Amino acid sequence: MLFRETEEGWVEDAKLEGHSDWVRDVAWAPSLGMLYPTIASCSQDRRVIVWKEIQGSWVPQVLHVFEDVLWHVSWALTGNILAVSGGDNKVSLWKETLDGDQWVCISNLSKGEQ
Repeated sequence: MLFRETEEGWVEDAKLEGHSDWVRDVAWAPSLGMLYPTIASCSQDRRVIVWKEIQGSWVPQVLHVFEDVLWHVSWALTGNILAVSGGDNKVSLWKETLDGDQWVCISNLSKGEQ
């Protein structure tokens, strides 16, 4: 759920539903260079979902379905690269294509690699 602050206090602004299991991490993308407010979430359902607020609605896009449970998502300072890590002891870096239609893996690192 997303909340916004009003004069009366905090009120629910939106409910983001897309994962089928426990959500393990959520990360807001830095607003620098981003066209829309953007959030990434990862879950035990092995999926990363990138959420963009477009014209007042949060639109989900499944980045990828991974082989193992996911634990962490983290944005680069510029907001254009997303790091994903999970139970397989791997970290992958993802970047959105220029047309915004999909995300591509630009790097993979396994435990013990440098």
